[in-house]
Amino acid sequence: MSSARPDGDRGIEVQRLRRLFRFFAATQCRGRSPVYETLSEGVADDDGLLDLLMSTPDEQRRPSLLFAAVNLLLASDAGSALADYYPIHGGRRPVDGRLVPTFAAFCARHRDELGRLLYSRSTQTNEIRRCVALRLGLAHVYRRWPGPLALTEVGASAGLNLLLDRYRYRVGDQETSSAAASPVTIACEVRGSVRTGQIFGPILEITHRLGIDRHPVNLADPGARAWLEAFVWPEQTGDLAVLRGAIDLAVSTADATVVPGDATTDTARLIGELPGREPVVVFTASLLSYLTADARAAFAAQLRQAAEHRPVAWVFAEAPGLVAATDPWLAGPAGPVAQRNSLFLVGAGLLGDGRREDALLALADPYLRWIAPARDETDDFQWLPASTDAD
Repeated sequence: MSSARPDGDRGIEVQRLRRLFRFFAATQCRGRSPVYETLSEGVADDDGLLDLLMSTPDEQRRPSLLFAAVNLLLASDAGSALADYYPIHGGRRPVDGRLVPTFAAFCARHRDELGRLLYSRSTQTNEIRRCVALRLGLAHVYRRWPGPLALTEVGASAGLNLLLDRYRYRVGDQETSSAAASPVTIACEVRGSVRTGQIFGPILEITHRLGIDRHPVNLADPGARAWLEAFVWPEQTGDLAVLRGAIDLAVSTADATVVPGDATTDTARLIGELPGREPVVVFTASLLSYLTADARAAFAAQLRQAAEHRPVAWVFAEAPGLVAATDPWLAGPAGPVAQRNSLFLVGAGLLGDGRREDALLALADPYLRWIAPARDETDDFQWLPASTDAD
């Protein structure tokens, strides 16, 4: 399972990993998870933990993958000292100076198991709050293209976002739902002066729901469900309950299909196999961060190819800089917005009948804890304080 390389190259990669974990601590964990913020800084300073990652393929060296692998093992070892720091496993111990050494000892004790997981498993998240971004994008598409539509998510994991109209929503001070009896409630704060009611349009008629993922999650498999739950962060007991409710709902309804496919080679073909001529909305959330520059361009080309046969809208919640660099078919964000890569840009690109229309709809926390809708079509979001990027 080792990945040998010259010492010079190895040293460069270790330094890259140190920076990656520190960046993860500052931009993803701060204000959200004291446990993962502390552990990220700790891993960056621990040669033994970095060496564990260096024995895996390059593309597997991700903070989220390491923490999920540990979390998976903790689920069956809840009596360990490390579990004391994880509320999702019943722990109540606050972050202190023993957390990083306890984490390192756990990793050393389970080194072989972690090595196998890090070598073979892929990142699998289903952040249900991102349905808020999808709802905002669908409302925009409906104003341009009223009527039924087909919905496709690329990088769909278990396809839970495809069931967006089966959930209740508490956005700002307003609740909205077409599923009053839903066991799942999604909560999201609204920032800015926009009225909450402007975020959601009507629930549309969705004719087909298709997810595309390189490694679809089979929710009938307890092991696959456990791996999905392993990506819930230590303090997020509420998120774990929401995820489990959405999984149970998906299993009971079976309304969405997720098929194996590569975003860069299969998207146009799979869209082309959908029956009907109604527009297809393609949703992505954090997909671009998993693609190289060439792969992002190939994905954009897939969308253009699909739009040669029926209208296609790309609704996205992605890092602004990656959107800007993906492809000129979408008029990417310019100026200061493109630099705010610790946030997500929510937008929509509509392509059909030889015409293109692009809109930047909101900035948001990457996990949609909050959303700041655009005030108008030319909003550069300078009214949103820079301090927001790290909260």
